[in-house]
Amino acid sequence: MNIFRENDVIRLREEVEASIITGDEIFVPKGTIGTIVLVHGNPDQPSAYEIEFFIPGQNDFALATVDVTCVSKV
Repeated sequence: MNIFRENDVIRLREEVEASIITGDEIFVPKGTIGTIVLVHGNPDQPSAYEIEFFIPGQNDFALATVDVTCVSKV
């Protein structure tokens, strides 16, 4: 498992559900690139990451809490 830190850029390994800043729910597809904005748990053994994604079709940003196994290094 790779350990990531805040502000690291990652790629999704699978589709995840996310909340657009306006409150709408969307699915962010596998392969989407995002930025880690928060590490949940111990930074040396995180339990999850809070990741921000830009959603071009909506010209907005979305946030998702993502399991550590669902992200990979860009």
